[in-house]
Amino acid sequence: MTFPDSVPLDPAELAARLRGAAPGELVVLTPNRRLAQSLESGYDAARAAEGLESWPAADILPIEDWVRRLHEESTLDDGDAAPSLLSEDQEALGWEEIVAADPSAAVLVGTAALAREARKAWALARDWDLEGALGAWEDSIDAQAFARWAAAWQRRLDREGWIDAAGLVSRAVRLIDANRALRPKTLVLHAFDILVPAQRRLLQAARAAGIDVVPSSPVDAGGAVAKVALPSPREEIEIAALWARARLAAAPSTGPGRLGIVVPQLRERRGLIERIFARTLGDERLFDLSLGEPLTDRPLVDFALGWLEFASRPVELARVGRLLRSPFLGGAERELDARARLDAALRREGPPFLDLAALRDFLARTPQRRPLPACPDLDRRLEAVASLPRIPRTAVPHEWAQAFAARLAAAGFPGERSLDSGEFQTLEKWREALGRLGALGLVTARLDGRDALRQLRQVAAGTLFQPESGGAPVRILGVLESAGLPFDALWVSGLTDDAWPQAPRPHPLLPVSLQRRAGIPQSSADLSLALDRRITEGWSRAAGEVVFSWALADADRALAPSALVGGVRQVAPESLGAAAVPTKRLALFTAGREPQAWEFLRDDDAPAIDPAAVRGGTSILADQAACPFRAFAKHRLGAEPLESPEPGLDAADRGTLLHALMSRLWRDIGSHARLVAMPGEALAAIVDNAARIAVARVRADRPGRLDGPLADLERERLARVAFEWLAVDRDRPPFDVVHREDRVEMAAGPLTIAGRVDRVDRLASGALAVIDYKSGSPRVAGWIGDRPDDPQLPLYALAMGDAVAAVAFARLKAGEFGFSGLAREEGLIPGVPSVEGHRGVARVAGSWEELLAQWRASTDDLATRFARGESAVDPKRGLASCRHCELHPLCRVHERLGALAPDEGPGAPEDEE
Repeated sequence: MTFPDSVPLDPAELAARLRGAAPGELVVLTPNRRLAQSLESGYDAARAAEGLESWPAADILPIEDWVRRLHEESTLDDGDAAPSLLSEDQEALGWEEIVAADPSAAVLVGTAALAREARKAWALARDWDLEGALGAWEDSIDAQAFARWAAAWQRRLDREGWIDAAGLVSRAVRLIDANRALRPKTLVLHAFDILVPAQRRLLQAARAAGIDVVPSSPVDAGGAVAKVALPSPREEIEIAALWARARLAAAPSTGPGRLGIVVPQLRERRGLIERIFARTLGDERLFDLSLGEPLTDRPLVDFALGWLEFASRPVELARVGRLLRSPFLGGAERELDARARLDAALRREGPPFLDLAALRDFLARTPQRRPLPACPDLDRRLEAVASLPRIPRTAVPHEWAQAFAARLAAAGFPGERSLDSGEFQTLEKWREALGRLGALGLVTARLDGRDALRQLRQVAAGTLFQPESGGAPVRILGVLESAGLPFDALWVSGLTDDAWPQAPRPHPLLPVSLQRRAGIPQSSADLSLALDRRITEGWSRAAGEVVFSWALADADRALAPSALVGGVRQVAPESLGAAAVPTKRLALFTAGREPQAWEFLRDDDAPAIDPAAVRGGTSILADQAACPFRAFAKHRLGAEPLESPEPGLDAADRGTLLHALMSRLWRDIGSHARLVAMPGEALAAIVDNAARIAVARVRADRPGRLDGPLADLERERLARVAFEWLAVDRDRPPFDVVHREDRVEMAAGPLTIAGRVDRVDRLASGALAVIDYKSGSPRVAGWIGDRPDDPQLPLYALAMGDAVAAVAFARLKAGEFGFSGLAREEGLIPGVPSVEGHRGVARVAGSWEELLAQWRASTDDLATRFARGESAVDPKRGLASCRHCELHPLCRVHERLGALAPDEGPGAPEDEE
């Protein structure tokens, strides 16, 4: 590859050289860390198989680790004269300062984001020997700006006596040329698809210094290669997981070997992939994702960063609640229940934002209407944090690191319970992150609190964390991580023509023509194609069984297979044997137990309930229709979601305002005749009074939500709504309002259900019209079927008896004011058709009487099912019914039906007027 006169070593020759080399004689370099670990573990397994109890460790490492080691070894001789190697965090902050100091730098993407791109461009320029051409190459304004930043960064490196990661290869070349580096006899380059110019210079220097530099080829398994088409990207991952499950279950006694799943979009699809494989394989220990998650995504670190933010500035109340309930806060085990109830109380009574000082003040002023749960341990923790010495507005980074550690220690972090292995490893990484924050003092003198916390968050976000595991048999990898790895079986997904070969991605801060001239693979289609062809050929040789897959469509977009697998034999999905492996067999394999030791139970029914003991409204039947478990959990177990406080008014507040407004209006107006005859000034006075009463009601119910100018604006808005709605009612045939917010009791099967009807009008014929106010866009389709989505109005209609001739929604939504509903005959209410005149309803009910009979049958059936305890997790429309349900942690529906996907589950049928 790099040296045409060198014959690549095959795997057997490499293994023999490793066995025969004395310590320090042979160094094996790899393009990535995962391949180095794989080679090392394979070597150790072979040595153990020979019956050895100990042996010299093989010197196998990624090439970037080797050049770093050369630098570190040189510092032992040079002492203070050696350049200081900057950490990634120090580099990031240094580049931020360079970019921020340029008055012409664009700020739309943020300094930190721009600095990250500049660092990447700098590393690319150093790897491909472009730094000498920066600034001399005519190109875009962005490229010219980067040339200035790069020059400023190099001047600072020289001035401070620093070296960054991009400069390590050049330093290693100088050390080798000067005979100041420890030299192995042989350097082996294993499974490199590409060497950048800087690496080539390094290897040329090594060869010139007398080091034997030889390439090494990965395993050529020479196995069967096939390709398969699947309906969608999601099904592609699901079938790959089933394929892996089948191979795991095929050899429970001998072990499954090494299975690889390559996903080109692994970073973007990590969550979905993890859920699918966890559900399919039944045990998270059976698979390993090569791509770690940012340290900020770990619960322990999320708490630590959230607590530090909460201790210094207001944060959302929901975030405060999660902090108070966290197991990483001191005293969590002792006060678990009390803190959960405190969180619920805060969400009901507290302001939308709180910091630590405001929370202490709020707890000291216990609301009189509903006393807060006592949490004495929490009170002591809050007092301890508040009593810490105040740090100056600006301080050096290590002082901020100490202050942050003190604030967490005073809070009892990381809690009293024993940490599991993953949490313990996370805690160690967090402590390292605090140390890395302190080390930023090399680059910057002082930081204020906000910048210090931002830097700590960036350090954590830039740390990809993956707990150490015992070596899972299924490895899920990205494209680069899979290079050179051997497998017993390999599945490569996502090979569509628009994704593979990858589209060119030239770096935006470097001249594109310069990148193409240098031969950077991402800079042009031809270069990207050549690299991806080599990677594809490597996959074909990597295992005894290789499967390439692609999706036929993604949503509405048709897809085609990549041309790079055009010559591969295509097979049917059924031929892969991936669909018929029972999960419990895999679970037995995982646990190492016999099938006779397992018992599988299914219980979808709760005990029946005495109908007289049922308390609740029409939502009982709506929930039973949507999902029987939802009705059981909410109306028998008392499960309810935590409130999510928002600044100003939430949806419930706005609903209260509208109902109070309309109730008062029609109390004062009374009838259509009076509305039509009423003078404008008198009507304006009634509207103004109704708006004031509605605002006063919300202010009394929710103190602090509607005060000052906001209350005035809301009164004005309500007045506009009132006038616009009254114009709709004025255009109707004559009617009298006979009920407003009246309580009614309704019989449904064995249950008696209480409700409050918004409004009932007596029409000119003497018949009744039941009206329900809605601020959204309600649908008549919700009244139809054995499991109606919204049985409220049907129940009201049944309760009012034979006099009811119409049911309607009054839509109080801007741009949609009017009625929608159903009636016995045309013309009773504008916009409300008869049953026969509604195309969608007429298909299932031929008359008003038949519709009422269907409503009676469906509501009686739902009530009967609820009373006898039917409580299966059975959402009406699959996961589409679960989108706005808060019971997922209780019912664990996703373990039964899969991950919640945007395109999953049919929507409600459209109304047909």
